[in-house]
Amino acid sequence: MNSNQRKAFTQIELILVMVVVGILAVVAIPRLAESRDDAAAVKCTQEVQQLISEISHHYAFDGYRAFSVKPIEKITNLRVGVVDGDGVTSSQGSSVSDGITYMCNGEDIVLVKGTLSGADYNLTVTDVGTATAPAAVTASKLIRKLHTISTAGGTRTYSLE
Repeated sequence: MNSNQRKAFTQIELILVMVVVGILAVVAIPRLAESRDDAAAVKCTQEVQQLISEISHHYAFDGYRAFSVKPIEKITNLRVGVVDGDGVTSSQGSSVSDGITYMCNGEDIVLVKGTLSGADYNLTVTDVGTATAPAAVTASKLIRKLHTISTAGGTRTYSLE
């Protein structure tokens, strides 16, 4: 072997490596996008659960009279008045009695509304049922499962005492 000869990859070897990397990219990129959508859906689901929990806590702590006039921004740390992304789309100053809408990935997915029925205060969770974005659709399905809502657009009512 000549000591002046260079050791390098041949053109065929380089093309073969590029083809293998291309095939891996075609397989991996859609899976990464699905994982990102699933993570966003879980985040939205957890924020809806947080919102319901905070509403329940404030009602139990304040009682109906003080709670009924409390604006949503005093109840939750979620973003309020959002027009895109994730958070509460209801405007600042809205109360639970007005209805609080949560948006996931730019789409409304759930409406939480409180109503006084005799001496009981009921919290109704309604699946809006119009989501089309992958993360919002998955979040809606998770919320329906958690609250045993059978269909898109269905409701579940809780009594807060």
